[in-house]
Amino acid sequence: MDDTWERVGAHRHRFEAPDLLHTRAVGPISRDEFATALDVIERHAERGPIFWLVDLTHLDGITPEARRLLSERDARAHLRGIVLIGGGFPQRVLATLALKAVRLFWRHETHVPFAFLADEREALAWIDAERRARGGPRVNLRDKRSND
Repeated sequence: MDDTWERVGAHRHRFEAPDLLHTRAVGPISRDEFATALDVIERHAERGPIFWLVDLTHLDGITPEARRLLSERDARAHLRGIVLIGGGFPQRVLATLALKAVRLFWRHETHVPFAFLADEREALAWIDAERRARGGPRVNLRDKRSND
């Protein structure tokens, strides 16, 4: 696993081959930061759709401009699934509102599986189950660290 984190403002991204993008959201997410996150997704999905694991523990808001970006950029073709971890009630409310907006804007037939889970271990197990169900590489969960 590559432990190198790419910084986008206060937020961090790390790609784990073959198909997993980790994101740690820190503070509020601006339109530019969200656009860059979508660029990161697209870059890592050049060989096929990826899973996006987002840690919400330190999320402190999503600007209206960032939410509006969802109507302008459709990332479904690049995603095999989205799993959100961590965070308390406020972060989950923010993420739920953003996901409802996504579902309104992305009403077409393409569905991206989605889950809210407690921690990275649960998220990796969910991703592995999605890989088994839909085909794709499996990962040895015993080799995964729960915290970086």
